[in-house]
Amino acid sequence: MARLPIRAAVLHSPGAPLDHRTLLLDEPLHGEVLVRSGAIGLCHSDLHYADGTLPMDVPAVLGHEVAGVVERVGPGVDRVKVGDRVVATVTPNCGACPKCVSGNATLCERTSQRRHRERPKLETEDGTPVSMLGGMGTFAEAFVLDEASLAVLPDTVGLDVACLLGCCISTGVGAVTHGARVGPDDTVAVIGCGGVGMAAIQAARMSGARRVIAIDLHPEKLLLATEMGATDVVVSGTMSEVIDAVREVIPNGVTRSFEAVGRPETAELAFDLLAPRGVATILGLMPAGKRISIDAGALIEGDRRIQGAYMGANQFLADVPMLVDQYERGVLDLRAMVTSIIPFSDINAGLQAMCSPETIRTVVSFE
Repeated sequence: MARLPIRAAVLHSPGAPLDHRTLLLDEPLHGEVLVRSGAIGLCHSDLHYADGTLPMDVPAVLGHEVAGVVERVGPGVDRVKVGDRVVATVTPNCGACPKCVSGNATLCERTSQRRHRERPKLETEDGTPVSMLGGMGTFAEAFVLDEASLAVLPDTVGLDVACLLGCCISTGVGAVTHGARVGPDDTVAVIGCGGVGMAAIQAARMSGARRVIAIDLHPEKLLLATEMGATDVVVSGTMSEVIDAVREVIPNGVTRSFEAVGRPETAELAFDLLAPRGVATILGLMPAGKRISIDAGALIEGDRRIQGAYMGANQFLADVPMLVDQYERGVLDLRAMVTSIIPFSDINAGLQAMCSPETIRTVVSFE
């Protein structure tokens, strides 16, 4: 069984720095593709697993927002070829199950089997299996994924911005266009101006929303949010203060709200900001067992809704060409969302920088 030695950043214990070491990557099996990493976006989901907020078996390799170049293909692969530049998703879909054919690709009934297989993809040099976040494990020089996880990119898009399409952009834009179906009649509030929130703000602008209110603790992020398309900004305070500030702009409440923080309090705030018949879409990941409390009268009498939109309810293979087109025409700004580009050797510093108010997306480059 052929295995490729690669360098990876390995999580041995939650809260401890990632350890750069050599691992052994399995060859691609039927329907699989081996990709050489070009650029990785550091996502707060990765940070939640690294610090132990979300549990994961160790040793583990995190990472899921990635673009790279196809180096090998397994038997049965017919949609990508060696040399293709690709971006990956954590939600591969089969295209044939009831969820897929009804337009809910991120809920595909066969995603799990496409992420996992009988023999380990990654092992230590002494043969210990290594867990991979979402079956991906892209904090490494190379990775193996099912062909369904990959969308082909044109040569005109740099990998250092293309990696964002794999998570924060597909989630934020997808939530607006697929999950909540924002249109010109809508007023929008976005809570949390990180990568996903900034993508949602841009998507709301692209969808023609009448007002787009950005809400965040940090004025630095709100300044960028206005450049991305926010018509109004609110510095976070108490829930009542935020509600009052939003209602000064839109007295009856917004028709669409998006939560991109991952806390029960901000999810509840997203609901409380709604006008009658409004829809709150919750995107932030929360620890297992967390619950949300909402006002029953506002839910029932106001006909308001609260919903999830896992990974933005995106249609990845269809969405990527659209997003690339929007980027190339200057409608979708990916470059402004990249706060810094760092080498793979500095990935621990990159994770620490995610808590900085200036950081939207740190990208790890292998190029």
